[in-house]
Amino acid sequence: MNISEILRLECCEIDFYAKNKNDVLKKLAELLRRSREFRNIDQGKIYQALREREDMGSTGFSKGIAIPHCQLDGLDKFVIGIAISRKGINYDSMDKKKSKIFITIIGPKGDRKEHLKLLAQVSHVLKEPGVTDNLLNAPTKIGLYEEFLRNVDSDISMISKKGRDKLMILIAKEEKIMQDITEVFIEYGINESTIIETQQMENLLSNVPLFMGFFDFTSSTNPFSKIILAKISKDHINAIIKALEDIFGDLDSYSGLSIMVIDLFFTKGI
Repeated sequence: MNISEILRLECCEIDFYAKNKNDVLKKLAELLRRSREFRNIDQGKIYQALREREDMGSTGFSKGIAIPHCQLDGLDKFVIGIAISRKGINYDSMDKKKSKIFITIIGPKGDRKEHLKLLAQVSHVLKEPGVTDNLLNAPTKIGLYEEFLRNVDSDISMISKKGRDKLMILIAKEEKIMQDITEVFIEYGINESTIIETQQMENLLSNVPLFMGFFDFTSSTNPFSKIILAKISKDHINAIIKALEDIFGDLDSYSGLSIMVIDLFFTKGI
């Protein structure tokens, strides 16, 4: 199984905080719940499965590493998430030191062979020289995501190879949200995008004699409108949309921003 297909960017966190071990498990369940694979599974069920596995023996190892894992009924595919706590959290580790790197693996009930294989693969990656330091120093979620995959497979180009890129189109109708959108893009490593000044159709129609009187822009309506174009990896779509909805709420109910994602038939150039 290719880890790049089951490590979820939306399930990565560089500023993870929890009070104690039990709180860690609850927060990890919340983090993993962001993956669409858990859309029909209650967060409490994820926590309970992690808790039951932990009761069998701590998954906190030495050198600040913990690999919480469990099997879950109702799950079709494996999901991996990474959480980083730079200060560390008491997690009943083997060396009695605080754990800082939490790699969580959750798999379908009964797929024991693949589960063991993933545990061994993750453990092997974390033993490579410099890997833990690089994970702890990752400046962004996407940096953490790519740093781990870089050590799983030396061919990191798979993340951005042609065929995986999509065009995200955002239509912003409120000027005040532009900074929030920019901050989300920067957080996920999107440093280049194109912004197009636009007009809403109503603005144009209001100046056509035939339609005058139907549209009034003299008072409450804000004529602000911008289109933002950004090329992003297929793997990052869900995480970016989730980050925007964390700020603005359900976009189906929010009139200030709409998003479309389309396939790129052909790209060339830097």
